[in-house]
Amino acid sequence: MPPHEASTAQQPALLKPFWTNLLGPSWVVSLLVFAIVASVRYFVFLGHYSLPELLFLQVVGLWTLPYVLLTDRGRRQIGLTATGTTAGPLLGGLITGAVWGLVLFALGMEIYGNSPNNWDLSIRSYLRLDEMRGLLSPVELFALYALPAVFVNPVGEEILFRGFIQEAFSARFNRAFSSAVSSVLFGLLYLCLHGIWHDASGFHLRLGSALLAVILLSLIGFTFHLCRVLSGSLWAAIAAHAGFSLAVLTVAIHRFAH
Repeated sequence: MPPHEASTAQQPALLKPFWTNLLGPSWVVSLLVFAIVASVRYFVFLGHYSLPELLFLQVVGLWTLPYVLLTDRGRRQIGLTATGTTAGPLLGGLITGAVWGLVLFALGMEIYGNSPNNWDLSIRSYLRLDEMRGLLSPVELFALYALPAVFVNPVGEEILFRGFIQEAFSARFNRAFSSAVSSVLFGLLYLCLHGIWHDASGFHLRLGSALLAVILLSLIGFTFHLCRVLSGSLWAAIAAHAGFSLAVLTVAIHRFAH
């Protein structure tokens, strides 16, 4: 067996052979999955029509990704089936994510105030809080948004970023590079929520605040990665992501829906 084949054979199999043979190495497949997810998000958030069905299908796709694309060993590699995860790492991740959520919101208000460059106002617009506060109480609004924001989206996104992308790039490159890639891609995904916008004259970019938002979200994504590394489980990163979403949702409703 040639040396490079022997080296490849010794590497743990992340992807099922079918997908490797069809699409190539795991890091390429992970970028293809990211491109599909980003395309759906950008199409829905920047399009003229509300298409919640597409977002639902995307969530289903991300939740089933480990079972469709990955081997049993691959699911263990990404930390999805890690055993021995205790309440400590989960609680630590939840608190870490919540702190980051409060910091991000506070920075938006402190730096940009009520200007369109404030990502907090983009969150208000995305949640339609100006319209919904006349129909529902803050508690009812929280109940409406909590399920997808806290319990649904964090699982799928962490499977993709801190799970699949992280491990796929680690198999080809070094850990530091793979962490940077997964963190920056996480930040770029949310440009469709704040940074890129459009009106009748076309698409526009709020360059300064968009760049700062991507940097901050990349740092937040890297913190989620640290939660996974320190605990050995993807569920600690999921808890951190859930804590982040919970804090942002709570403070946004408190600030804008009263």
